[in-house]
Amino acid sequence: MSCFRPTERVRDIEYPIRDVIPYAKQVAKTGKTIYYLNIGDPNAFDFDTPQHIKEALIKAVGDRSNAYSPSEGLSELREAISQKEKRVNDVEVSPDDVIVTSGISEGIQMVMATLVNPGDEILLPGPAYPPYIAYTKFFGGTPVTYQTVEENGWQPNVDDIRRKVSEKTKAIAIINPNNPCGALYEEKIVKEIADLAAEFAEAEEQALQRAEQPL
Repeated sequence: MSCFRPTERVRDIEYPIRDVIPYAKQVAKTGKTIYYLNIGDPNAFDFDTPQHIKEALIKAVGDRSNAYSPSEGLSELREAISQKEKRVNDVEVSPDDVIVTSGISEGIQMVMATLVNPGDEILLPGPAYPPYIAYTKFFGGTPVTYQTVEENGWQPNVDDIRRKVSEKTKAIAIINPNNPCGALYEEKIVKEIADLAAEFAEAEEQALQRAEQPL
């Protein structure tokens, strides 16, 4: 069997949530009971999938509705998501701007693949859900964590975000509700972060326009 060297981008990936599992399994071999709380899996404990969802899945298979769906997701689902955003968050999102993914990690990967060029920086809350960090590194970017304040319910420190924005900053990620802390960010703070991003984006756009003007 021939050997091969994995790429540097693969070797550098860390995922603490799953990296602990091999060690936990070694401990389990000694006879100790291990509860795997590193992954949020309600079905493994006391939450069962609601019966109507189970029945809908069975019916879909029986009706042969389990073929490949459109890459962007079923139009009915994207329309429902659009309506929910309007109803719950009062945000206008066109169904054409909705993409359905197989879990959030695939969505994060797609976003990072679209945004990150080598050398770009992505601002992330600390602590952050590990895939945000892993995918930023995978595509050649640098994750930069901004402070969330434990004494204030893990709310983001907007002043710290401002200090860490640089000419290399490509995006500011807001994980809300936060994973892993579970904090729900205050509306005022989310707006301040959005305003901060808009401020720097406008300044960058003006700088680009000046650079393109003939001397």
